[in-house]
Amino acid sequence: MNWPGLEGSKQPKVPTILSYDPNQKISFTWGAQKHKYAKIEGLKLLLDPGQETPLYLPEPNFAAERKKLPKPAVGVVSDYMTAIYKHALKQIETKVPAGYLKMCQKKFVVTVPAVWSSKAMDATRLAAKEAGIHPVALVKEPEAAALYTLRMLQYEGLAVGDAFVVCDAGGGTVDLISYEITALAPRLETKELVTGKGGMAGSLGLNKRFAQAVQNLVGEDQFSLLRKAKGFEEAMKQFDRTIKTAFTGDPDEEYFVNFPRAKLDDDVSNRLEANCWHMKGFDRPTRVKVSADRDSADVKKIFQPLIRDIERMVQDQVNLVRVKRLKERHPKANKIKAILLVGGFGSNVYLKRCLEAAHPNIQVIQPTDAWAAIVKGAVLSQLPQEAAITSTVATRNYGVAAYDTYDEIEDAGQPTIRDKYTGETQVQKITWYIRRGADMQRNRKVVFPFVRVLAQDYSPAKLIITRDLLECSLDRAVKYPKKGITLTNCRLTADLRSVDKKYLRKKIASDGRPYFKIDYNLVVSTKTAIMKFSLEVGGKEMGSVEAEYK
Repeated sequence: MNWPGLEGSKQPKVPTILSYDPNQKISFTWGAQKHKYAKIEGLKLLLDPGQETPLYLPEPNFAAERKKLPKPAVGVVSDYMTAIYKHALKQIETKVPAGYLKMCQKKFVVTVPAVWSSKAMDATRLAAKEAGIHPVALVKEPEAAALYTLRMLQYEGLAVGDAFVVCDAGGGTVDLISYEITALAPRLETKELVTGKGGMAGSLGLNKRFAQAVQNLVGEDQFSLLRKAKGFEEAMKQFDRTIKTAFTGDPDEEYFVNFPRAKLDDDVSNRLEANCWHMKGFDRPTRVKVSADRDSADVKKIFQPLIRDIERMVQDQVNLVRVKRLKERHPKANKIKAILLVGGFGSNVYLKRCLEAAHPNIQVIQPTDAWAAIVKGAVLSQLPQEAAITSTVATRNYGVAAYDTYDEIEDAGQPTIRDKYTGETQVQKITWYIRRGADMQRNRKVVFPFVRVLAQDYSPAKLIITRDLLECSLDRAVKYPKKGITLTNCRLTADLRSVDKKYLRKKIASDGRPYFKIDYNLVVSTKTAIMKFSLEVGGKEMGSVEAEYK
């Protein structure tokens, strides 16, 4: 695709960069365009600042970064989405009449990292809506990649029962999810095998480590001036577009990074001369052990911590798949068909070679257009007649807290209350309706049953009910709410005011006072990356539910 700033060079993707005019904050440049003002990079990461940063990367100060933004993070991401959307429509108009395009019904799909929080996914949905991309389906990036890659390999020796580990190595995050083929015809069907894993080991980390390497090379004093100069911007661009994508780990690999008009002091011992850094790619094998400090493989040192992190995540996923299939006595328990390496960073040759060395008995496949596998898979996810993922695995426990009858033995030591209608002693317990690691069938809904108690003279406002959906990441979820362990995923507001009054059941309290009870269900759908909620009373969908993510 042609992108502004990359004319004549067709690329499947464009950098997620925005630069606002400080004097006119509605004006900005984006992507690969020339930027006059301060750049905002890694836009997606602004939506989920809670992700843990690896030790080998500088700790980001998201609070400080957000203060520098001209508007809330959702608005910034929305501006970028708006720019891409408008550009995409212009590109499509070069192939079809504009009038026809306006007539066409449009369906939107946005992909999100699998490791993201529900709040970050909802923020993505809101940003898309602000950009005019609505209604939108959210799909997890490795899921989209798996759909596309396995669909392309459908008639290339695949069989029912084959297992695959998908490693989606992108710019900000790396996601790991595993799938098993359950059907090849009449359509390709797969199921998720184990809980997905992931982390902040994306290729943007390489850029940060390159900047650190330059700082170490020239020293703090020179770097404080260099980082503001055009020469540093050009060097970063060279690393990002050339070295990062071309590095293979070959012994004779070398690169020459230029810092135009930077006036840097020469450092011959570290191969810095005339504003040019001669970077060694990879040391030749030697029997003499060389310390990390004396290792002259400049590019390898930048890559290595991220590569090791990705290798660890892939190994963890491979182990989880094997253990699960052994427990199930699967006929192919010891065999994983392939590791599918997708995403921008996933197209790197050195990463592929490292994974092949770590897993000599598993084929590592870099599909054609590894860069574009996710976006193509996103489209495929909306064509269920072609391919579908029939079930996923819950990454967390999800449930709600409610007061229940107190048991002197089982609930000893827990705080209690006295119910004003029944008079019984009660304790707050959590019912987990979705368990971490559970198989979640895509065509099946999860039902959370609730009871609302109302005074006889209740006001309509009492039919607006707020409940917190709790989450817990432990394999064995706790029974009672516990600070730091049970977290609020979102606050659900159910509006029962439109419900027929025949569903209100009249009761008599222990003190003789009449009151009403109404049974209702919160229904959860897991068809898309983020849960969707609806309300049922008497087995029929009615009322409404809104979710506010925390």
